[in-house]
Amino acid sequence: MLQVTVALPSGRSEKFGPLPQSSKVGDLRVLAQKSFQLGFVRLVTADHSVVDPAVSLQAAGLEDGDHLAAIAVKAKLAATDRAFALFCCAGDRVVTWGAGPGGDSSKVRDQLKGVQHVQSNGSAFAAILADGSVVTWGDPDLGGDSSEVRDQLNDVQQVQSNGSAFAAILADGSVVT
Repeated sequence: MLQVTVALPSGRSEKFGPLPQSSKVGDLRVLAQKSFQLGFVRLVTADHSVVDPAVSLQAAGLEDGDHLAAIAVKAKLAATDRAFALFCCAGDRVVTWGAGPGGDSSKVRDQLKGVQHVQSNGSAFAAILADGSVVTWGDPDLGGDSSEVRDQLNDVQQVQSNGSAFAAILADGSVVT
């Protein structure tokens, strides 16, 4: 069992515990979000490392009496005609829902790591990842399948859309459609 103090940059802090070492960091994050009344937070160690919410407190190397910082993260929403995608910048999770194309991202869920931005068109989504690659899902005929150009989608800086397609602007200024 251990006790951990979580503090906001404002200086407001809360002690949580006793917590079993087998508890997930994500459970501690939820406690902090509720206590501070914030929608989304990232927990950060004294050496400025973001703590992975999927691992246990023990696996994260947390010890009794440790202090973490809670950094508020603003959620962003992208929408197609009939589906939504909720994400946080640099997050490892995109939540999707809706009756239309793109509402189910389960086929690409494992690829959605380090999401920087999500762009939508009428029937599909395109996510730019931290490594500059792009993951798409939704109606395959309207931008949801980028497999034919996947090898070209490197160093993507921006994705633009119209009602039925995406265009990726690369670091060298070239465009991939």
